[in-house]
Amino acid sequence: MAHARAATHGRCHRARPGARPSRSRPLAERRVVCGHASAAAAPSAVPQLPSPFDSITAERGFLPSPDPRRALVLSRHNDAAAAWEAALAELPKLAVAVQSTSTDVVSSSISNGGSGVSKGVLRRTLEALPPFPLGQLLLLDSAGHSSAAPAHGEQQQQDDHGEELWRAYLLLSFLAHAYMWCEPGPPPAVLPAVLAVPWARVAAAVGMPPILTYATYNLYNWRRLDPSAPVRLGNIVCLHNFLGGPDEEWFRLVHVDIEARAGPAVAGLARLQQAAAQDDAPSVLAGLRGVSSALREMQGTLSRMGEKCDPYIYYQRVRTPMSGWRNNPDLPQGLIYEGVSDQPVQLYGETGAQSSVLHAFDAALGVQHEQVWLRDYLGTMVAHMPPPHRAFLAALAAANSNTGTGTGTAGSGQPAGANVRTYVLGAGGGAGGELRDAYNEAVAEMEKFRSQHKAFAYNYIAKWAKRETTGTGGSDFMPALAGYRDTTQKHLLVPP
Repeated sequence: MAHARAATHGRCHRARPGARPSRSRPLAERRVVCGHASAAAAPSAVPQLPSPFDSITAERGFLPSPDPRRALVLSRHNDAAAAWEAALAELPKLAVAVQSTSTDVVSSSISNGGSGVSKGVLRRTLEALPPFPLGQLLLLDSAGHSSAAPAHGEQQQQDDHGEELWRAYLLLSFLAHAYMWCEPGPPPAVLPAVLAVPWARVAAAVGMPPILTYATYNLYNWRRLDPSAPVRLGNIVCLHNFLGGPDEEWFRLVHVDIEARAGPAVAGLARLQQAAAQDDAPSVLAGLRGVSSALREMQGTLSRMGEKCDPYIYYQRVRTPMSGWRNNPDLPQGLIYEGVSDQPVQLYGETGAQSSVLHAFDAALGVQHEQVWLRDYLGTMVAHMPPPHRAFLAALAAANSNTGTGTGTAGSGQPAGANVRTYVLGAGGGAGGELRDAYNEAVAEMEKFRSQHKAFAYNYIAKWAKRETTGTGGSDFMPALAGYRDTTQKHLLVPP
């Protein structure tokens, strides 16, 4: 769901209306920041350590495997790591331990140089944390083993290190965004080095930007109540929240369930393109029907949002901590990461546009968005996805350049893929009509999901602040969602 900011006062700071994303990316997103890869780092530049997102499966889609790590292994024997984990566990309590009167806020602001930025219990607690144990977390020995990993097989140690880094990335992202947004008054223009330095370093290590992303907010932030049962609503809970409560929890869990329900179709997209390359009409037909089936299940899950997430509570409490510092009028220059760079960095906040699911369906079905600013924005959102997901989307896009059948095998020895839309358009006979119907059904179901999403965005955001249409991801979200829907609809194939 698109997440917007409001200009109201409350426990978490609310931002004011913004503009459409600029057509050119800020310098911070095109270069490295203080030697660390920025949000626009190319997939080829990311670390080679195993990632919990390496496997894209029918059971989980883009969700990680194994289940997200629930605490740093390092925290079992490192007091500093344990202190950081304790702060994260206490975050909802710290977030409500704000000053009780406006006088307290004014006094706190004066004591901080009159900047207007208050420092309540939360900010003071986070600033007082011991230095984050970067050395132990990042350092690999000569054999490539992490000092944070248990002593067992080398591959398992490598896997453990990747999971440990992602856990650290989640931990630092939540604490940094809480520091920025979960106290009253304007946000600080500088993120203290105690948070900024380890966040930038760990983000670079996992090939991600130093910002809260959909991956840390949703994909890597759940656990199963019954480890033997599937990832589904009713069997999943969040690992961490900002303010807590059923509305925040449910909002996030709906997204996790949607990701899982997309799994069978997502895992079959490469095979769908391969079937088109091999002129295997029955397999193309099955793949297209699988996409339609998954989208119907996704719609069913999204329709449950209102069961435990109230629109007004979402608007007032849930969405603000997801905000970023690009196209945000409260941080017009961006945010300075103290100890990393003395220049402000502009980065988009967390948004559903960073989910890889619809990007993957667009790529496989050949849906191309027309407006330049929308394409640019979606391209930037890809840079906020886990590196294996970026690579997956790139492979789907590359297969679309093959417009014929019999294209042989890819360089990896796997069957090459071909453009599914072109294949369906060129199919003749009875199979051609059946393929067109299946393709149109898939496109229509994607249009329905996007229409449903747009309606939820209106009910949860726009109707509460009609003058505000800028999402936490920095986009002018109502026109953007309408554009996604309308472009999808235009890709329906007309009868020959």
